[in-house]
Amino acid sequence: MNKYIFKSNGNYLGFIYNGTIFSRDGVYLGWIDEKMLVWDSNGQFRGELKGFNNTMYIVRNIFQIPPIPRIPKIPPIPPIPPIPPQNIFPITLPLNYRDAFD
Repeated sequence: MNKYIFKSNGNYLGFIYNGTIFSRDGVYLGWIDEKMLVWDSNGQFRGELKGFNNTMYIVRNIFQIPPIPRIPKIPPIPPIPPIPPQNIFPITLPLNYRDAFD
């Protein structure tokens, strides 16, 4: 099952497939752990998966101390990207949050 991810400006970022994050073009970006924390392909902390208005975003609390980096995972075989959804209306994130993938 694919889950779409957007940026706060309303642009479609990519999708989640089996706990792994891919760009809109199917490029491996990273993974999501059991606590909904997001790690990039190099094992660096990027933020957390959050839902606002029934839409998924990867955001980072700019005042939070990031966790220790993780050992990178072997990139999975990318799935065929789903047909990209249309961009959506922008949202205003809480003051302490920013998009994790710019």
